[in-house]
Formats: sequence, structure tokens, C-alpha cells
Amino acid sequence: MDNKKTIQHKIIDFKRFGFTLLALSVFMYLGVIIPTVAATPGKMVPLMTGTVVLLGLSLYFFTKAIKYKKDLQSADE
Repeated sequence: MDNKKTIQHKIIDFKRFGFTLLALSVFMYLGVIIPTVAATPGKMVPLMTGTVVLLGLSLYFFTKAIKYKKDLQSADE
């Protein structure tokens, strides 16, 4: 029973991490597409790199949550 609660908490945490990183990457991407006066290519590259890295991490956390959810379902059967 304790193992199931631990896995459920991990699923919740990984989903929370994934959504947080996804939201942060959206804000960073908005910083790239919204034109500003001080927009330079030197500022665009780190923003896009950060966006891609955060999207990758978000995808990683979502896949971990799915893996744990499948493990939990298989343990219930």
C-alpha cells in the first residue's frame, strides 16, 4: 500500500513539473515572437534554446508520469 502511495505521489509530482516547465517555455516563446524595440539576435538565440530545453524536459517528465501510471495500473491487476 505504501508503494502505491509513493508511485501516486511521483505521478502527481512529475505532472506538476511537466506543466510548470511547459508554462515557462510558453512565456519564453512569447518573448521571442512578440516584437520589441530591443530585440536582437543575441537575445533570441538564448530564448529559443531555453524554450527547446524546457519543452524537452517537460516531455521527459510527462513520459515519466505515464510510465509510473502504467506501472501502477499493472500492479493493480
